[in-house]
Amino acid sequence: MTDTTQTQNVQEQEAMHKVAVIEKIKKGGYKQADLIKWIQCLPGSSASRKPTRNKKGDVYMHPVFKHPYVLLEKKKGYWLCGLLTTEPECSEILEPCVSRFFGGSYFTRVLFTQIQPVGTYCNIFDNAKQLKSVLLELKATMA
Repeated sequence: MTDTTQTQNVQEQEAMHKVAVIEKIKKGGYKQADLIKWIQCLPGSSASRKPTRNKKGDVYMHPVFKHPYVLLEKKKGYWLCGLLTTEPECSEILEPCVSRFFGGSYFTRVLFTQIQPVGTYCNIFDNAKQLKSVLLELKATMA
């Protein structure tokens, strides 16, 4: 895949996320706090904004789930990932995020694997202590 094709794909993914937020705004019935959460979860506008190597705590916007996810742990050949949501009424909420970049978001009970992270890079989840506790809790639910 060429750099131009990758840039176009990233722009299309970002446009879809922006369209989703615009549609939520058009429907109305939201609080200012909701609007702030939705905007904070939008991916960055720069296609070149991506880490040189993936590390625990990196957050990407999943192109299929349409929600951000966090790289929780590197295993041999894949990453364990946790899905985030901004919907406070979601039945799968594990706990609220304690992060300066993802305030108003929630960790869900969704644990999945990725060989290589996909989607648009959003930011870093800056609370290593919470990442560790969330991973332990998600692993415990799988046991």
